[in-house]
Amino acid sequence: MSKTKVITSLVAILVILVGAGLYVSFTPKLFDKPVATSASIGGDFTLVDHHGKIVTQDDYKGIKKIIFFGFTNCPAVCPTELYNIATSMEEIGAENAKKFQVLFVSIDPEYDTPERMKEYVTAFDDRFIGLVGDVAQTSKIAKAFRIYYAKVPVKDSELGYTMDHSAYTYIMDENNNYLAHMSPNSEIEDMVKILKKFL
Repeated sequence: MSKTKVITSLVAILVILVGAGLYVSFTPKLFDKPVATSASIGGDFTLVDHHGKIVTQDDYKGIKKIIFFGFTNCPAVCPTELYNIATSMEEIGAENAKKFQVLFVSIDPEYDTPERMKEYVTAFDDRFIGLVGDVAQTSKIAKAFRIYYAKVPVKDSELGYTMDHSAYTYIMDENNNYLAHMSPNSEIEDMVKILKKFL
């Protein structure tokens, strides 16, 4: 084999290896974009609600769910999205709002407790329910809903870290099947339109 062919082959192999490495490095981010099929979103879980009760997906059968993942120490994304969800619920009217249960699931099991979740979610709407789990339970439900999250060190902060996470809001039916999702920073009027589709 000529010297030129050897160099070309080595370059090709290097490109393939670098590409593979980049793919592996960024694969977790694939969870940041949900696939809109009922088979790929949702699944069994066991968590603790903000009243201290152990719950599973079956505890929320019979009512549609609006599910958002975040953490109580979130500086901007979570409060904004929860405020928008609460406002959207007001916009569709009290009777229609009863057809949905809002669940806020923590992706920070190290810090969030049922007590913290209760104080946090009820500040937006006393009908909201906060759910927490241990590390394994949190990982399981995040994978089921294709949620990306990661602990990020932050110097000079209260906890010494923050949580990077995807911010999709999911709508699930009475049997815990996926119906739709709302993207981060959705306009309230658009959120209302989506919710009204499932009344």
